Amino acid sequence: MRLAFDEQIFAIQEFGGISRLFAELAKQYTEAVPTSQTHSGVSLEPMHAPIVNRYILGHPEVERALDVWDAGSPWRALGRYFTRRRPSNSVDVLHSTFYLPHGLAGYPGARRIVTVHDMIPELLPMTRRRLDFITVKRRYVMSADHVICVSEATRQDLLRCYGPIPAPITVVHHGVDPAFRPGRPRWEDLPDRYILYVGNRGQYKDAAVLMEAFARFSPAEPDTRLLFVGGGPFTRTERKMLETLGIDRVTQQRSLPDAEMPAAYGQALMCVFPSRFEGFGLPALEAMACGTPTLLAAGSSLPEVGGDAAAYFTPGDAGELTASITELARDDAARSELSAAGIERAALFTWERTAANTAEVYRRALEA
Repeated sequence: MRLAFDEQIFAIQEFGGISRLFAELAKQYTEAVPTSQTHSGVSLEPMHAPIVNRYILGHPEVERALDVWDAGSPWRALGRYFTRRRPSNSVDVLHSTFYLPHGLAGYPGARRIVTVHDMIPELLPMTRRRLDFITVKRRYVMSADHVICVSEATRQDLLRCYGPIPAPITVVHHGVDPAFRPGRPRWEDLPDRYILYVGNRGQYKDAAVLMEAFARFSPAEPDTRLLFVGGGPFTRTERKMLETLGIDRVTQQRSLPDAEMPAAYGQALMCVFPSRFEGFGLPALEAMACGTPTLLAAGSSLPEVGGDAAAYFTPGDAGELTASITELARDDAARSELSAAGIERAALFTWERTAANTAEVYRRALEA
């Protein structure tokens, strides 16, 4: 089958969960990594487009297969995307990578696949994007021939927001890169003993709950640091909160390249993900793959990812989170048990499996 990805997400996102998914699928379908016979018959068409995405750029095999080049800025990439004519040649399947209005034009005669990554804008008013984004996203879903959700939790949220939709819905989980594994060389530029948080910190991510819990934990464990990776430097409000809590001297924020992330996970005492809402929760999976004890908020998609291989606390409950951190920090056996269970659990989630399950959705859409 002839498959096309539009370049929407690659034109606007240098790094991020959505572009990571489509970049990994592209690697599988262009044979940039060894693939199984499951993917045979899937031919990913070139995009012929400028992009900014770093998961694609820097991988010569994928760049050549997709015929993409560095746009230099999202504005240049989007300018080309919005002004160039849609290809006149047809493909069998079009998998939309985002929800920009221009992408609804599609390819003539192609089956359209749409992936729903989360329903955060629809469910959480404080995160609402412009109404036109929500409206266009709904049009994508309602006009799709098949809808993919990245978790069962997201599928349930989709149906709660939209009600019945015309197309079949299939859950296809993300995978984890083989680079995330235990035993990576130690990186000396990290604290000796630290609790790790990875990702953005705003709104529903509840990073402030972790800060409050760590402030209660820290006096009894003065040698332990709190390390935030990603999300940009602390804001003025966050710096003020850290000072008020008395943990500004034992809390750090770092921006690390992808190549350093396995070491950051692997050297952590534990990873904590307090988010009240996630579409999937890839950092939790990466942490488990590295053998790092993982402590998750017991809500949304996170239990679906962690299964029995993670510890949990009630979302938003700083007191319970403090108790969970304290218990896990002082129990070597519990951390070892979670480490082993996490490695085993993460092995179930591979990008090859994601690509195979996605390819099966394409086939089902063509047969419908």
